[in-house]
Amino acid sequence: MKIKIEISDGKTKTNLLIEGEDHFTAKQKIDHFIDFAYNTPKTTIIPKFTPEILPGWLMEYDMKNLSQKEKLSILLEREHIGEWVRSQDLKEEYEQIWGGEIKLSSVSTYLARFYEEGRIERQGSRAQREYKFTEEIQV
Repeated sequence: MKIKIEISDGKTKTNLLIEGEDHFTAKQKIDHFIDFAYNTPKTTIIPKFTPEILPGWLMEYDMKNLSQKEKLSILLEREHIGEWVRSQDLKEEYEQIWGGEIKLSSVSTYLARFYEEGRIERQGSRAQREYKFTEEIQV
């Protein structure tokens, strides 16, 4: 996949080209590019997701009655099928989307369980481990 974004203020043009990046990394690069374009200070606090800006698919779930494992499973199913992702990135994305905290050890435990159940693949050393979700994950 190739994404090209161009911003022009009438005097200057600035381009961003993203090629071969995973979904989460591409989102981060686009966010940084927009911050640059709007000259947003690095200290700007980005608010947690609110109902007005939640990803549309979240509205399909009863968020108050889901366990952490179920929330992680839904996040993986909706955002990361077929791509390699690190547990640290999942932790950050989980906290942004669901608006609550989750311990990295909990994310790792759930990922290990998904792996043991044959739902995901994994590669790399323990410190640099990545996971690939190849099918829908059912809790």
